[in-house]
Amino acid sequence: MARCGLPKTSLCTLSQIYENGPRRCREFASLPAVSRRHSPHGRRPYLIDVHSMTPIRRYSPVEWGALVVAAAVTALGVTMIIAWAYELIGLLELVSPGPTLRFNTAVLFALCGLSLACSIFGHRKTAEGIALAALLLSLLCIAKSLKLIGLDVDNMLFRPSAAMSERIGPGKVALATGLSMLMFSLSILAQHRLRHGSLFALLLGIMICMISWVAMNHYFMGADAKVGWCVTAGMAFTTAAGLFLLGVAIIAISCGPRHSAESTHWLSYSLSLAFAAVSFMIWCELVDNETIHLRRETAAAATAVRTQVRERLQASLRAVDRFALRWNSLEPVEQYKDAKRLLEDFDGILSLYWIDDDLHVRWMCTADDRQDYIGHPLPPGPRHAAVKRARDTGRFTFTPVLTLLHGETGFIGYRPTVSRQGEMNGCAAAIFRLNMILDAIANDRRHTGFDFSVSDQNHDQQIFSTSLDPAPDPAIVVASKLDLRGLHWQFNVWPTAQTVAGHYSYGPSLALSKGLFSALLIGITIQLRQRAVQRTAEAERSAAALRDSEQRFDLAVCASQDGIWEWRLGIDGFYASPRYREMLGYPPDDEPLSYQHWFTRVSAEDVPRIQQAIDDHFQRGAAYDVVIKFLTFRDDWVWLRIRGQGAWDANGQPVRMAGSITDITEEREAQRQLLEHVETIAESNERLADLAEAAEAAAAAKTIFLRNMSHELRTPLNSIIGFSTGLLRHVAAHDLDEHQRDRVERIAASGRHLLGLVNNVLDIAKAEAKEQSHQSEPIDLLELFEELVAMAEPLLQKRPAVKLDVHLADGLPVPILDRAKLKQILLNLLSNAAKFTDHGTITLSAACVAEEWRFVVSDTGIGISADDQLRVFENFEQVHSPGRRVEGTGLGLSICAALANAMCGTITLTSRLGVGSAFTVIVPQADGPQGLNDDDAWTDSLASIDPRPLGALKKQRLLPPQR
Repeated sequence: MARCGLPKTSLCTLSQIYENGPRRCREFASLPAVSRRHSPHGRRPYLIDVHSMTPIRRYSPVEWGALVVAAAVTALGVTMIIAWAYELIGLLELVSPGPTLRFNTAVLFALCGLSLACSIFGHRKTAEGIALAALLLSLLCIAKSLKLIGLDVDNMLFRPSAAMSERIGPGKVALATGLSMLMFSLSILAQHRLRHGSLFALLLGIMICMISWVAMNHYFMGADAKVGWCVTAGMAFTTAAGLFLLGVAIIAISCGPRHSAESTHWLSYSLSLAFAAVSFMIWCELVDNETIHLRRETAAAATAVRTQVRERLQASLRAVDRFALRWNSLEPVEQYKDAKRLLEDFDGILSLYWIDDDLHVRWMCTADDRQDYIGHPLPPGPRHAAVKRARDTGRFTFTPVLTLLHGETGFIGYRPTVSRQGEMNGCAAAIFRLNMILDAIANDRRHTGFDFSVSDQNHDQQIFSTSLDPAPDPAIVVASKLDLRGLHWQFNVWPTAQTVAGHYSYGPSLALSKGLFSALLIGITIQLRQRAVQRTAEAERSAAALRDSEQRFDLAVCASQDGIWEWRLGIDGFYASPRYREMLGYPPDDEPLSYQHWFTRVSAEDVPRIQQAIDDHFQRGAAYDVVIKFLTFRDDWVWLRIRGQGAWDANGQPVRMAGSITDITEEREAQRQLLEHVETIAESNERLADLAEAAEAAAAAKTIFLRNMSHELRTPLNSIIGFSTGLLRHVAAHDLDEHQRDRVERIAASGRHLLGLVNNVLDIAKAEAKEQSHQSEPIDLLELFEELVAMAEPLLQKRPAVKLDVHLADGLPVPILDRAKLKQILLNLLSNAAKFTDHGTITLSAACVAEEWRFVVSDTGIGISADDQLRVFENFEQVHSPGRRVEGTGLGLSICAALANAMCGTITLTSRLGVGSAFTVIVPQADGPQGLNDDDAWTDSLASIDPRPLGALKKQRLLPPQR
């Protein structure tokens, strides 16, 4: 150090190092550049330790203030821990006015102060560990306050002696204290762990300040600490002050130089909202206190009203009890005198009368000496029910509130009377005047500031009210119940509007107004400062954005291959970009192009259209987008698309216009070729339409021809078949030899073949013309299959080695299908199977699956190859095996497919060559009758079905007949 010329102290500034030691300068130069310039906590020079050459940071005033708060809070916590440990009750009472600061609270203060100090000193892990310990202890205290756990958290760390507990009294950490300590711990952890931790810590600090300020407000305003919001109730003043200091420290650190860019944006809003929220909370506390005091006065009035009513009713009921007990021991004259004295003493009783066991009035006494009701039976209704209850229970019973003869409201009490022999012989009844009882209490001067209503809980009715208006606020209504001798009344008492108006003061409203005004001023002040900073930053960003925008525009223009132009009105020349000049063949220089000369290169028919588009754009704001033909300086015509946007001055006059041009010559050529193709296609479509009309006309002519020829062909064919068949039946009678007989058989066979061909051709024609009718009806499957078996027998006579099996599943529903079409399909399939099966089995089966009918005809014949399966359903197509040709027209399967399609169904084929084939007809079940005239025909068709079960032919094997 002596050789370097440095002072003997271990600390020096940067200037001293550069002035005194080149070696030290070289060592310092090896430090990061940012360390040599500024501290990360502000633009302040570091202090350097000359032994280790490590920078020592200097603390800002905000950080020094936070360190002072951390030291004070830590000292408070340690002091209170010592006072609890050594039972220094005087110190506890001195430091904590109001509720005593608990031991767990002292521990939390010590932990929070230490974590704050470690965080400022830069000991991150230590600060996080201490904050985590405070976090766990706070959670335990909160859970205990909310009664979520049964653990004795208050005495977990320290258990005071019995004498100390008796003097100080029981207590626990207030809920607000636990929440505030929890938020402080989270703010320490958030600053180190979260990306936006400073903002989160700022919000938590504001909430801590709000809660502690409201708690201190109890003491500042002289409010009752036992009332108000339960969150802040029970917090000691010292605790609230310490928490407020911690919250301020968190806010200051979060808004320091390190976090200004992140948190300043929210600072004005947060502080304004915080002050506004604190003001509102204080206002609520003050109003709550006034409301509670008013409720106390109302509760006292309710108790007084209930007591007065109870005393008046109890005195009246006791008098009626005495009257009922003396009833059978007095003479009639004495009974009457006793009743008169009772009516005079108790103005709430209107009259007395006595009812015998037959519920007849036998005696009565009224103030006006009326006797007209004697001998009358008791009216049915509530009176009857009350008398029966009195006789059953032997006690006083009461009716609901009734309207009496004089228009007054009242109720009747029935007291059973006992004869001298000890048996109940009737009831003494007293009519109570409700208004006389309650009006006197309502007019009492002690209750002039309150209104009340009375409800009969037994009969769920309101029987009295001193005011027709409802209570001004349900929060100040006090309910009190009266239970007396079977009467269950509820009194609802509330202060009058004058009482409420005189009770509340303007103090809470003034406090709220001042708080809101202060919040507004704070927000405006911070916002003005922010605007000044933001404007500077915005100017810098705008300049950078402008440079970036210009570069981006240049890149976009180069990539789009469009030309850019700008035209200022009143000037003949206009600006053209290099790409513009290249597209139109202009020389590559910077001279403006002539506006008038440019128009001489435009096609003559496009000039008026361009001028009209410019006028429409400037006058009406229409889009300027035109396509023109232009003669370039290379003497070739090109198609250009010109788009532009105008600009207007403050007076609405156009001043300039700019836009782009695009070379669309290739697009126009493509459009021309496309139009030529479209025209060619249109001509082809017209020719196809003519051919389609000709085909339809030919089909119609074919259909008409076949329809007309059906009779002409079938009649001679039937004659040929009939005569040849007759000759064969009477061979002996006609002396035909074998040769003649063979010729006649050939004639008959040829006629049948020709007739089948004609029928098939006509069926195909009908299917193609869609002239076949569709008639759905209930089908007797048993009858249908028997007909098919009978019709297939002649075909099987030539196949002695072929057997026919019929399968029907159990429980099949009645099919509703087109019977004629289905029969023809199945018959054709059976005929095909018989033709191509020399030995084995032909199977006919039916099943119903999910509203679909499946009819399968399978055989063990020669099978069909995969290539032939694709064409077997075409017209005049027939599959032949090698060396074998079967008689037929090739129309049977095509007719089956057409008929299945007419029934909205399909037909499928599964076959293997040399194994056999299976044809499956799938048709949907019809919803109802189709083709029948009315519902009666439908019912008759259902009734005609054979009631035999469909399973009668479940598995019947039909062998070919034996010759």
